[in-house]
Amino acid sequence: MSKKPKRNPTPRQRKAAKAYIDNFLSGKPITTKQMLVNVGYGTIVQDPKRIIESVGFKQSLAEYGLTEELITTALVTDIKTKPEKRVQELKLGAEILGMVKREEAPKSDVKNTYNFLFSPEVQERVKVVNEDIKKMLINPPDVQET
Repeated sequence: MSKKPKRNPTPRQRKAAKAYIDNFLSGKPITTKQMLVNVGYGTIVQDPKRIIESVGFKQSLAEYGLTEELITTALVTDIKTKPEKRVQELKLGAEILGMVKREEAPKSDVKNTYNFLFSPEVQERVKVVNEDIKKMLINPPDVQET
């Protein structure tokens, strides 16, 4: 079996990891997408999750001391030391484990309208079906004459 070579984080991934941590600690965090744009990923960032879940980005976080093991260990210790008020810690744990999404896309009020173009044959068939329906509504089957 051949092992994949270890890839080092790119300078942009390192910069993004630092900005990600700073953004979280700022108290007034901006969206991950905006943070990535600010560090040089440009306005083409459509799926920030692809970047923040990349191996290089996670390696950069680990270089700053932010590892999954550190977070889970600290979180478990914190929960055990103060078992009566665990809501924030449990929310954070759920976020870390991916049980809840941190950023949700805003709901859109946009309604889509679709226009369909039918062939003349289909249009004629629709007319016939519409006429049949009208006749049935005007004269229900139990009242229709034979």
